[in-house]
Amino acid sequence: MIPRIYIQIIVRIALLIANTLLAYLLFSKAYNLSFVMASIVLIVQVVLFVEYIKLLLADIERTIDCLLHEDYSVSISSEKRRTGLYEKTALLIEKYKDKDANRASEHLIFNNIIESLSLGILILHKDRDGVVNVFLLNETFAEFLKIPKYYQWDLLKEKIKPISQLIETENWKKIKHVVSLNINDEAETFFLKTAVTKTNNYEYLIISLETIQQLIDKKEKESWYKLMNVMSHEIINTITPISSLAENLNSLLQDTPDQETLAELSQGLSIIKRRSHHLTSFVEKYRTLAELPLPEKELADISEIIQNTLDLFQSEFKENQVDVVFSPSEKVLLSVDKKQIEQVFINLITNSLYSFSETTRPTITVLLKKQSNRIIVSFSDNGNGIPKNIRGNIFIPYFTTRKDGSGIGLTLTKSILESHDGMIHLKPSEVGCLFHLSFPEPKESERLHDNKP
Repeated sequence: MIPRIYIQIIVRIALLIANTLLAYLLFSKAYNLSFVMASIVLIVQVVLFVEYIKLLLADIERTIDCLLHEDYSVSISSEKRRTGLYEKTALLIEKYKDKDANRASEHLIFNNIIESLSLGILILHKDRDGVVNVFLLNETFAEFLKIPKYYQWDLLKEKIKPISQLIETENWKKIKHVVSLNINDEAETFFLKTAVTKTNNYEYLIISLETIQQLIDKKEKESWYKLMNVMSHEIINTITPISSLAENLNSLLQDTPDQETLAELSQGLSIIKRRSHHLTSFVEKYRTLAELPLPEKELADISEIIQNTLDLFQSEFKENQVDVVFSPSEKVLLSVDKKQIEQVFINLITNSLYSFSETTRPTITVLLKKQSNRIIVSFSDNGNGIPKNIRGNIFIPYFTTRKDGSGIGLTLTKSILESHDGMIHLKPSEVGCLFHLSFPEPKESERLHDNKP
């Protein structure tokens, strides 16, 4: 079926052709008056045809203008929509209208998510001409800095000057920085982090602001969650068989016990005793970790402590054919608790010995060096190493991969290091494990005190 609009155009063109032929015929017959009348009618027909085409194009142009300016208020009547061109135009408007509504909904949800965050978020965007403007600013960011929510960068950057000075508007880049701000005459410390992303027309800088206390609370919560997860697992594994055995033994006691029943009772009580002892041992280990005494520091040669610790393991080294590489250097003094630091070295060497189960030529290497006013002690081995998926858990209390391990060795090691203002890190290594221990050099006052008679 031919669309109605095409029929109208065909009819108008046919009338124009017919009127043109009539005018030509009248002119050739010298019917001047009739020719003038036919010519006037022809002109009127041409004008009406042009107006019809203009009206048709005007509807399409108006629709295009609405789409360009994202104005979807225009409507096309049902009568016009009978024509294929108008129907497609109406469908196009409806499509973009739905898209705009969905985009508005997504933007609202995105804003609500950003506003609900406990960290401050500021998003800037920069066009191709380098003009910077505020894309989004959440309430938390404004509350942190006690400023109004400005959406013009020229106004906002004056209010957040210490932060804006860190942001290079000419060349945005990813940074992490701790910044101290004076807010209402009170010093506040924040952790600032930025990220950069680009689209066809804009470059976006996402700035997040978090208080140091928030970071501490977050890490503390994560640590408690991991600790309670391990502790609950350990306690449940101990209590479950005890509870089950107690119920079973109680049912055996209901009848007159024979020799076989007495044997079962004896075995059950033995298991209960063993599991109770395990739970008691677990609690004692926790007490050891929780009640770690303050270090009794004195100036000591760290090289000598390392050598003494290695001497404790001479029989194990010989039995397992372990090569030990350690070259004592010049005297390196540190202010430490000798017993606690020796325990640190014992824990690391014990872990290395355990990792040599599948190693043909086991080797432990100990290095001692000075670096940037700190003393570095590194312990490395060529054992089985620690899988990547559990490296983040090795300092969590009671986390262990050893069948007979307590799970507090590395936790205790880290606690001792921290009480000495030191640090311990597991460094990436192609083979085995590599632990770096870092100690601060002793202060001059500590050296003088130790040299007193």
